[in-house]
Amino acid sequence: MISFEYLIDPIEVKEALALFRNQPVIGLDTETFFDPGTRQNCLSLLQLASPTGKVIVIDALCAGIAEARELIENPDETMAAHNARFDENVLLGAGFDVAGLVDTLKLSRKTLKLKSHSLTSVCEHLFGYPLDKTYQRSDWLRRPLSRHQLSYAALDARIALEVYQELCLRLENEGRLNVELRRARLRHRSEQPEPPETPRKTKRSSIQLRPLTADERLIVERLNAWREMTAKNERLPLYMICHDKTLEHLAIARPRTLEDLSPIYGLGEIKISRYGFEILQILCVS
Repeated sequence: MISFEYLIDPIEVKEALALFRNQPVIGLDTETFFDPGTRQNCLSLLQLASPTGKVIVIDALCAGIAEARELIENPDETMAAHNARFDENVLLGAGFDVAGLVDTLKLSRKTLKLKSHSLTSVCEHLFGYPLDKTYQRSDWLRRPLSRHQLSYAALDARIALEVYQELCLRLENEGRLNVELRRARLRHRSEQPEPPETPRKTKRSSIQLRPLTADERLIVERLNAWREMTAKNERLPLYMICHDKTLEHLAIARPRTLEDLSPIYGLGEIKISRYGFEILQILCVS
């Protein structure tokens, strides 16, 4: 069975959620029950999985989930869910102004050629084993929930995270990651639809076309060694630290301040705040 923490106390929920802040991505899933009065699916459990290995199952009926508001409503937090529109509607019904959801169902349809893109089918295709959906339609309103129900719920969040990571890796190898991530992200209701993309050359893409000098290749090697060590320590794929193109751009541009990192390919505010000083230290000794 998967290792997870079942939370029914608001204080414990708050403490557990502190470990989920500023993660590169979080796996998310919900379990619901049907309310005949409102004729809506209502939230029973909120499951979250972190790349660090932490999985928590928050009981929305016993503990409440008010402590999760900061995470769920933060557009800078990326949360991966399969068929995310369902989870979004459930969370909206629970009073959350949801932001940051990325739909792995959409990513799967753009990446894999399958007859079915259900989480079970995608999991079996990517990892070689099907998910047991025996407890999917079990009674999520009753309390106490069985250990098997809770394990099932926790596993779905973990699988959503792993599916996201594997699909992103494949899309990165195909050079389509950024485009498909934008398409798979559920737009916040306050956002306007993005205008259609028009092909254009940018400073970031053109700089990659120049062959690296011998000195720049050495810098890329040092940066790559740092990336490998960081990925190992954080238990993340290399591309989630930064892309190969990012290392080349850094070697060519030689930024010297945090502000200089902003135009670098693949470095947003979160990655600069997380890794900026380490990157600059490597460049300064190069």
